[in-house]
Amino acid sequence: MKKNIRKVTAVLLGLLGTILAIYVGGYWLFIRPVRFLYVGFMAGTLTKKSLLICIIKIFLASTAGGGIWCIFDIIAGHFRDE
Repeated sequence: MKKNIRKVTAVLLGLLGTILAIYVGGYWLFIRPVRFLYVGFMAGTLTKKSLLICIIKIFLASTAGGGIWCIFDIIAGHFRDE
């Protein structure tokens, strides 16, 4: 019974890490800045500062998402090993 709980915990942590990585890295740091750039460009309100911030967010999106996923995978690995 205890072994099954550890496996379920590992799977849930892995799933949570994947979902959180997609949400933060994919949505907050990639899709939103791209949309902001598009809307700002079309409206003519895009500034150099906002362009630079959005470009940095877009480049760091995969790093942040991968980092979140790795942390949760390491934590889940502690439950998987035994």
